[in-house]
Amino acid sequence: MIAVVFAILNADITTVNVALVTLGKDLHADLGDLQWGLNSYMLAFAALIVAAGRVADVFGRRRCLLAGAILFAVASLLCGIASTLSVLVIGRVLQGAAGALMVPAGMAIISNAYGAEQRALALGTLVGVSGVAQSMGPLLGGFLTAEVSWRWVFLMNLPLVAVIMIVAVRSIQESHAENASHRIDIIGVIILAAALTSLLLGLSAAQSPDKDQVVGLGLIALSLVSFLILTLVERRTDNAILDGKLLRLPSFLCSCVASFLLGFVFFLFLFITAVYLQERLGYNALTAGIALAPLSLVLAVTGVMSGRLTSRFPLTTLLIISCISLASGLAILSFMPASYGYVGMVLPFLLIAAGVGPGFTLLNTAGLAAISAERSGQATGMIYMFRFAGGAIGVSAASALHSALFRHQLVFRLSETPLSFAQQKLLEQPGAAERIRQIDSGLLASQVEQVRQAFYESFVAAFTGTLRLNVILPIAIAILTMMLMMRKKEGTRQTPSMDAGAAADL
Repeated sequence: MIAVVFAILNADITTVNVALVTLGKDLHADLGDLQWGLNSYMLAFAALIVAAGRVADVFGRRRCLLAGAILFAVASLLCGIASTLSVLVIGRVLQGAAGALMVPAGMAIISNAYGAEQRALALGTLVGVSGVAQSMGPLLGGFLTAEVSWRWVFLMNLPLVAVIMIVAVRSIQESHAENASHRIDIIGVIILAAALTSLLLGLSAAQSPDKDQVVGLGLIALSLVSFLILTLVERRTDNAILDGKLLRLPSFLCSCVASFLLGFVFFLFLFITAVYLQERLGYNALTAGIALAPLSLVLAVTGVMSGRLTSRFPLTTLLIISCISLASGLAILSFMPASYGYVGMVLPFLLIAAGVGPGFTLLNTAGLAAISAERSGQATGMIYMFRFAGGAIGVSAASALHSALFRHQLVFRLSETPLSFAQQKLLEQPGAAERIRQIDSGLLASQVEQVRQAFYESFVAAFTGTLRLNVILPIAIAILTMMLMMRKKEGTRQTPSMDAGAAADL
């Protein structure tokens, strides 16, 4: 049953991803606004995951699992019937909050239900099921969007949640954490959510010429101040969502920062690639889902395999190999001629998947290796928080970078074509490839063809330019990994008393 929970939550991102372009057409949203279909979910999840783990420990794991399931059902229904993008975003925020409630509760239920050996097998099964669900997400989301309606991407969650609730009531016993503190860092949650939201809103405002650039920069500055305030507040807070004792451990801190960067680059890649397949290659949602399925499947398989390889190879070596694979895939894809079509994207897709899948698994392993068992739940929540915060910011950055590069290229290529501002804005909306025919009013046939060619070339330039700017991120992760390796070598030269003292602090 817990596996079903993890399957739904992991599939929810990839199923929605391929539906965004069609969804944008129906809700009259432009590409910059579509980012909120993804990052509103990740923002809520990141802001609440650590505090939600504390809530589950205090008020009961089964109770929180059921509460999360009910909230997820209500949120999915709201998304499914949404008539505007604003309503959809509210639903996605509630879905993220529900996911934050269910994940730590589910992990704790598994930990209590099994012994040490069986627990490892159970957690490995969760990883495998989550990976398979994630790999099937594009296919399922594409099929529902193309053959039924994008609304069923959300509505299909309702019967699954009903099954979860029935099984939870009948089969799971309530459990609490003994001696768990009832103090929850509500102030930290609020400041973190405000900081992330300000940053995402600022990036969104700054990318559009018709919005106030000063407002965008002001929101970004506000987010930076909020992050600074969060750091100061968390130092003086008991049960903080950003536990200073954990973050002072170099291995754990490197794992969190690297998870943030990996989440940033992966969700950025996933967002702009799904849009590229539909806008540039002309795929519908189903075909785009099929095109992304190999990537997701390899990501899942390599993620599970990498956990087993840690018994045979050094973890840091595996991480560096993953970073090289990811950087190579991004670089090759960014220089692949558009004329190669999907065939030219397959190898880069596989390299990216072979880097991201092990990357997430190995970073979790590296971070938790430095943490005592009784604090593994909180540590896992913090790693998830960094990963999905990076993902939310990555999607927003992808939208901002892509839109800015696309607009710059389009204006340059259409400098001699008499298009109005409204016609240029039309080209920036989802499904613009289909709407090119709508701008032929007052234009010669040759000029319409120029517009079509300029659109495709600009879209390719924006896609490849965004990827090239982010090739540096896997390199940064590799550098963090090497720092982690050096720290471990230094740690082996420490005396046993020093190690024991450090462990006692936790």
